[in-house]
Amino acid sequence: MVNFKNSQTARECGRSLTVPAELIPFSDPSFLLPGESSQDFEAIRQMMVDDIRPETNIEWLWTLDIVELSWEILRYRRLKKRILDSHRASAIEAILQRLDGEGLPAVALPMVRTRARQTAAEWRDSREAAIEIEARLDRHGFDPININAEVFVQARESFDMFDRLIQSAQNRRIILLREISLRREFARRVPRVTKTLDRL
Repeated sequence: MVNFKNSQTARECGRSLTVPAELIPFSDPSFLLPGESSQDFEAIRQMMVDDIRPETNIEWLWTLDIVELSWEILRYRRLKKRILDSHRASAIEAILQRLDGEGLPAVALPMVRTRARQTAAEWRDSREAAIEIEARLDRHGFDPININAEVFVQARESFDMFDRLIQSAQNRRIILLREISLRREFARRVPRVTKTLDRL
């Protein structure tokens, strides 16, 4: 059983709580992916602990679950940004195919696709080429907003998957927060009800 004496003292003084020693093995960020920061994870964990201020064993376990779910949500949001970045070249390639292939016979389309793929690669690899290509697209009415729209079209399946993952993690997090709130409300009401019954 977790010793809450230190937690209670910290709570009364308004200091940050720390994960009880007995629960540290369950709170280690063992699920971090390469490139993710354990310091960032620990900062998120401390913010959640400070906000929730767990009072019982089960609240500590739920809080640790909430920390992991919050980290997952942040991870998925970062990955969505990376998906956008990675699909930008594909979007530019698709726009170039439409521009360069307009009015050409079907036999010329494989050549148009190859040239669009090469141009999109140049856009990705060279800042000077990117400026020139974006200026050309802009002259044809494709401003950054139009390109962004095409990026979303190119990335829609990945986006749908990440949206479902985020929604699932948010729902589980809300359920845990609600459960903590309900337990605390129940714990506050029981003594009042008991006192009322004792008076009868």
